[in-house]
Amino acid sequence: MYTFQTKAEVTQISLTGARLIVILGALMVAPRDLNDLNTLISECGLVDKNYSNDTIRIALSTLKAAGCVISRPCKATGFKYKLISHPFALSISEEEIAALKSLYANMTRGSDYKIAVKFNELFNTLAEHTFNRETAGELRNITSFHKIEPAVYEAILKEEGKNNILSIIYANPAKKLSEKKFVFGRIFLKSNKLYVEGYDLETKKTVCYNLSRIREVISSLPCDAEYKPEVYKVKYLLKNYDHHPIDDDVRVEKVEHNVATVEMEFTNKFFAVQHILSLGADCTVLEPQNIRDEVIAKLMELRKIYA
Repeated sequence: MYTFQTKAEVTQISLTGARLIVILGALMVAPRDLNDLNTLISECGLVDKNYSNDTIRIALSTLKAAGCVISRPCKATGFKYKLISHPFALSISEEEIAALKSLYANMTRGSDYKIAVKFNELFNTLAEHTFNRETAGELRNITSFHKIEPAVYEAILKEEGKNNILSIIYANPAKKLSEKKFVFGRIFLKSNKLYVEGYDLETKKTVCYNLSRIREVISSLPCDAEYKPEVYKVKYLLKNYDHHPIDDDVRVEKVEHNVATVEMEFTNKFFAVQHILSLGADCTVLEPQNIRDEVIAKLMELRKIYA
């Protein structure tokens, strides 16, 4: 809270303002009764003895006149005054939050997670300056960073560019824990989720782990082997080309009658198949055959479910 070295620092006029600031600050932290507010004012060094209850009530009325909404003491609040809202906080409407979500989605279509980091910092700053807890929660939930253990994120971040072998504790979708070892490759963003990509030396396959499911980084050891991600080059026809957003890493060979021949590179078969399926009936895989077969198998599974 606020403290004053000597009473001489405030005049009688500024003392009233200081008293209002202390009361407002106290109510922003938690509901308070008259005794709580009096004690806090004394602890701040504003007065030698407590004010009368009427003086505190006048201060509360002044805050209400300034635009603060303060509830009456009641059983639900433990007979304490509760600050519902105040005009000094940042106000963000639902329409503005929707606009922020749309902007974030458009700006993070690529795999550069550092853009998402900057947005996450922005949203957290906005959340800290809004008094509405629901609004603050919505802002923090726009990105997926709130699902990631901070200690794990910091540990993974330190491994960028080192080409070390990491040992991690990983939780699968059923929350079963297991140890994973891989040559660390990179962090990337996909569908608003952060992933760690690496190379499994035993299977000689590229592996991807959802960062929110990593529970612990056990060790990091130097490695002579290089990170060599598999690359799946997928070529497909895309109808209604002008209706689909195209990322910078997509190579468009030609477009005829709004049908494009597109080639994309993936380092993970799962993401390749998911991308193809997301395009729906507008997409027809041309090659490679194993991705084409995988897409057909998934579509057959869906057909059985919805038959």
